Amino acid sequence: MLKGIKLNESLQKDFTGPGYFGILANFKQLNTFVGANNSGKSRFLRTLFSYSNEVKFIFEIDDNKLKQIAAIGKDILNLMNSLERFEITYKYKLKYESLVNSINQDNNILLASILDLYWYTSTLEKHEFVTNNNTLEFRLIQFLNNAKVLSNDLKSYIDKIGRENNNFKKIYIPILRGLRPIAEKGETFSNDNIYLNRTKHDYFKQNISNGDIFTGLSIYENVKKLLLGDENERNEIKEFETFLAQNVFKKKINLIPKYDDDVLHIKIEGEKQFPIYELGDGLQTLIIILFPIFINRKKQHLIFIEEPETHLHPKWQRLLYRAMCLFDNHSYFISTHSSVFINSSNNSIFIVSKVDGKTNLHHSDIKTEKIAILKDLGYKPNDLYQTNYLLWVEGQSDKIYLNHFIKSIDDSLIEGEDYSIMFYGGSSYRHFLENKGELNLEFIESLNQNYALIMDSDRTKATERYSKKKKNIVELFKKNKAYCWLTRLREIENYIPIRDFKNAIKSVHKIKNIEIDDSAFADRCKFVNLDAKPSFKPKVQLSNKLFSQIQKNKDGSLKGISATEIRRELEISISNTKKTWNTIDKIKVAERLVKDGFEMQNEELLKRVNELVADIKKANS
Repeated sequence: MLKGIKLNESLQKDFTGPGYFGILANFKQLNTFVGANNSGKSRFLRTLFSYSNEVKFIFEIDDNKLKQIAAIGKDILNLMNSLERFEITYKYKLKYESLVNSINQDNNILLASILDLYWYTSTLEKHEFVTNNNTLEFRLIQFLNNAKVLSNDLKSYIDKIGRENNNFKKIYIPILRGLRPIAEKGETFSNDNIYLNRTKHDYFKQNISNGDIFTGLSIYENVKKLLLGDENERNEIKEFETFLAQNVFKKKINLIPKYDDDVLHIKIEGEKQFPIYELGDGLQTLIIILFPIFINRKKQHLIFIEEPETHLHPKWQRLLYRAMCLFDNHSYFISTHSSVFINSSNNSIFIVSKVDGKTNLHHSDIKTEKIAILKDLGYKPNDLYQTNYLLWVEGQSDKIYLNHFIKSIDDSLIEGEDYSIMFYGGSSYRHFLENKGELNLEFIESLNQNYALIMDSDRTKATERYSKKKKNIVELFKKNKAYCWLTRLREIENYIPIRDFKNAIKSVHKIKNIEIDDSAFADRCKFVNLDAKPSFKPKVQLSNKLFSQIQKNKDGSLKGISATEIRRELEISISNTKKTWNTIDKIKVAERLVKDGFEMQNEELLKRVNELVADIKKANS
């Protein structure tokens, strides 16, 4: 995984940032550069792509260098400790010590820790030390001189980190891209890659080592060459067609370089063959970007894309993002104005701005900063954090189960993108469904126009009536044509196969033998540990049958009840007192069930989840 980028001194005249001596840290597989127009996003991408000797990419740090860097940090710590004998203390010693200790420990923040360590080391000043004895100042000066020497050694090791740009294979996808020739030549169109020529002329006059510029105009020849090649090359096109079928079209497709045409043709299952430019611009964009990414998937590449969101609906932007992340060999650098790419997971954001004529790059991973970025780009905060569908459930464990149910029906749906699940805590639904005592959906609709609600019935038997308030809520949602499921069984846990549920309880609570009421309306969140030592209690409870017989005797006597019946009843009741009911850890049991996997067998559950999935997909269509 990419960790950082190092720019040499000549490039530091044009680019600046909080990194030290030209190193930018905090990179991930997908790296997004955002900012206002003319801030320098595309220029920075082109610099990384084309400058062979002036840029280094840092993927891993040699173990020996790490040991040497950590050793220098420890040497300075030892010098600091020796000062404490003379009551001279460094104000930021705890922070410095934590940075030294973090080297070799947390690989995700390794480069950032090294840079912080160097910054603290190279900026040591007298005023950062506390001393009550001015006569010992010479010892502090001696320490600072020694630290300066060690700081220079530290810098020399850091300067050697990274590999030269020309050691990596690179692909650049410019904003000029398309799938059909546009330069007219007589009555036909020239096969010249005019987008490539224009891009090279404007931005890349020099030769680019290990770099390819892909505009899409060459795809006809690319596909034809592979189809006319050996078996492995022909298979590449077959596999790309399969990839597009699974991830984009959801139907079988074929790419055809028609012999009497100058553009690629496409055959989609159930449709007639047609020129690829008759596809919507969005589908053409997906093919242009994904073709070089897929064809080069077997080798590590650095891939630079200008504004991938062009011509793409937000739903398809998410589709493109997910597809790109399937290829672990690649690292991506993207300039964008899209909230989809800014808010995606496994994504590192760099804010690009102009500062004193230089392009300033600042890494951001804070939600409040993300909101500020979107405001600069003209978005509202809800464009970033609201999905197209909001599902309300009673608790955290219900959220875990519903995510599992939805994935079981359609694993292409992604929480946080296609839908979000929020929980309201049982009876507290009245706080967001009531206004001045009246039921209404004003609050829910203010958050999202596509919404749904799932409520537990809390019934203890099939003949028990539903709560009047819950029935009114169902009617309210039905009136507004919104999805609402009031469970027939007691709660969500009652729809899970009992065997799987018991195994999860045993695993979570580390108990071999348990007793649980497995009836359809039982409280499954309670169990008896049969391995626990029995402990009888003085309080007993009569069965409903015996109590009914006593009630018939209006004086509360035991008339008509034999001594044998009473004795048997007491024995059973006393035996039951040894059972200690325990409450399950609902969240951990839910997590265990989802991890181990279980099937949805209940017909009501299958029907209602399928309806929910259809509703989510409708909101996202």
